[in-house]
Amino acid sequence: MKRPFLLIMLILFFAGSVPGQFSPAPVTDTTAQVKLWTLYPGYVVRQNGDTVHGYLLLKNLAANQDKVFFFEHPEDKKYSVKYKPKDLKAYKVGPRYYESWKFRPPATASANDARTYHFLLKIIDGPFSLYRWYYEILEQSKARLKIDSDQPLTGTVDLSFSEKDLQTHNYGVTPEGEFVDLSSLKMLTSFRKNMSKLVADDEELARKIRNKEKGYGYYDIERIIREYNEWYLKNHPTR
Repeated sequence: MKRPFLLIMLILFFAGSVPGQFSPAPVTDTTAQVKLWTLYPGYVVRQNGDTVHGYLLLKNLAANQDKVFFFEHPEDKKYSVKYKPKDLKAYKVGPRYYESWKFRPPATASANDARTYHFLLKIIDGPFSLYRWYYEILEQSKARLKIDSDQPLTGTVDLSFSEKDLQTHNYGVTPEGEFVDLSSLKMLTSFRKNMSKLVADDEELARKIRNKEKGYGYYDIERIIREYNEWYLKNHPTR
């Protein structure tokens, strides 16, 4: 008679439904096929912690970092609320999950490049979290067709835009809550030295990074963070 109960608990565990467990699966599915400038089901998390479900406009990886349009129904032609990063803690649109952080992004064509709040795409959730910022080089942005941002469903859309052409910049948040510019560590010596310090409590992983072992360089940042998180959860089970 105990087997059904045990089976249910195992299903809940591997589905990531047990409270306090970090899911080994990515927060954002970067391989999911999406249609740009399209409404997807999702939700917003307000600053007071309230979660409101509805439909959000998936514009593109760069444009969704500045603001997000919330619709109550998928048939609506006019948005109900336009949220800026300072208005929300987080939001999810389709397969993409964003959080609001205060930082200065790399130089782009945006007028909003000061150290203020921006939405960051969350890639990995865990003791050490990974976030990604997307941007175009200045020449590409200047050549683009200007879009009426307050008329997202009825305005003009630049069909020449491709998310594959975007540049990326990685950020992380350590178990201590430190916001780290990971892309600034890209230089070989800087990455080996500083990344190994960030994961120093996992001595084996830190050694692999310092020794330049294959698979432990800057472009393996996702693998490194996932390996660190697995180690951390095994060694800090109550945190």
